[in-house]
Amino acid sequence: MITFTIDNKKVSAKEGATVFEVAREYGIEIPHLCYHKDMEPYGGCRLCMVEITENGFTRLHPSCAFPVKNNIIVKTDTERLRKGRKMIAELLLARCPDVDIVKNLAEFLGVNETRFKKMDSDCVLCGQCVRVCRNVAKVGAIDFINRGKNRYVGTPFDLPSDDCIGCGSCHYVCPTGSMNMEYENVLRWRNLPGTLRKCRYMRMGFISHKMCPNNYQCWNCELDQRMEDLAKTHPIFMLKHSRSEEKETIGHFEIRFDRFYHEGHVWVKRINGLMRLGIDDFTRQILGTVSDMRLPFIDTVLEPEDTLFEIFGNERTLLMYAPLGGKIININPDILDNPSLVSMAPYERGWILTVEPLDIPRASRELLSGRSAKEWLKLESHKFHEFIKKETGTDLPFDKPIPKDFAKTVSKDTWKKIHKIFFIRKKKKNNVKLFRIEDIP
Repeated sequence: MITFTIDNKKVSAKEGATVFEVAREYGIEIPHLCYHKDMEPYGGCRLCMVEITENGFTRLHPSCAFPVKNNIIVKTDTERLRKGRKMIAELLLARCPDVDIVKNLAEFLGVNETRFKKMDSDCVLCGQCVRVCRNVAKVGAIDFINRGKNRYVGTPFDLPSDDCIGCGSCHYVCPTGSMNMEYENVLRWRNLPGTLRKCRYMRMGFISHKMCPNNYQCWNCELDQRMEDLAKTHPIFMLKHSRSEEKETIGHFEIRFDRFYHEGHVWVKRINGLMRLGIDDFTRQILGTVSDMRLPFIDTVLEPEDTLFEIFGNERTLLMYAPLGGKIININPDILDNPSLVSMAPYERGWILTVEPLDIPRASRELLSGRSAKEWLKLESHKFHEFIKKETGTDLPFDKPIPKDFAKTVSKDTWKKIHKIFFIRKKKKNNVKLFRIEDIP
């Protein structure tokens, strides 16, 4: 169990819980808009920011994305936090002046009017619809379009989406009711010929085959009512675990089969024409908890095998190399606040950066996936096991994870050999300039 202090109260929580979840458990309400209990934390609305003091330093963190740690001190209601939340409430009031949830939130925070020019929108840009479509339904029919005040949620080129399965999960999680994707597609599907009038539960993957007999009036469907009664939430969340990334443990290490792998132990996942990058479980277990990083700036142009980032943990460092060429589009803001996310959830919240690739087909061909990735990791696991046995005399049991402090227990000379053997695959090209987290704008 983890013990820490929140609002002058000593509390305990399970490892992996977030500050937001623990606060709720102890009856402490933290304002929020983008949090949903059935989805991965996002930290986009910034309303749930709290002050966290760790090792004598106090910083602001989104409580929904910050995992609890021993001996941290959390404050959820300070003058600094109140000022920040009031500013966010004013901006939301300017964007959505007639939306009830925004008006109620502003009133709760003591904001009656906004100083900013008002818009006529009913979308607060919380991103819940985008995330449920992409991460839970595994469809990705909608996304954010444009930037700044012109940002909105929509489909590519604002055309009707052929990817949408009509599950209605986007409407279900929308806090303002502005999302109408399900209804718009239902109107379109009613004009389809009989063999194409697929039941939405068939599109979701619950049943193998069923044509809709009710002209897409789901409220008249016995199956629809039964599913809602069974789920007690939107049925798409029943698929959450079965649709989560297929994974397997090979030797000591976990592999996810929904992404590509570089032999230098960086994973790559394709998302809407971009490539998201992070460290694999091999790196996580060997290094242990990540305490700091050095990263490239956004807009840096990479070539394959350029230096990509450097991670620090357990008094050791690892320099990682680019699996593909392209331009860096963004860096995960959550790891800037909390580098340990990189090791805590390397395949999920701990992703590191996104690259706009120079050549997607070439990048995909040169990376490992599926069976080839599995065979490669099997060889890497065996080679690592034999190397450690020969180098240190330690016979690591295959049925257990690597000890958390492993990196600290091997000599610096052995660590250099590990880096050379397992993380450098080709001759390095360019030494891209890297910066400490505190220097990243």
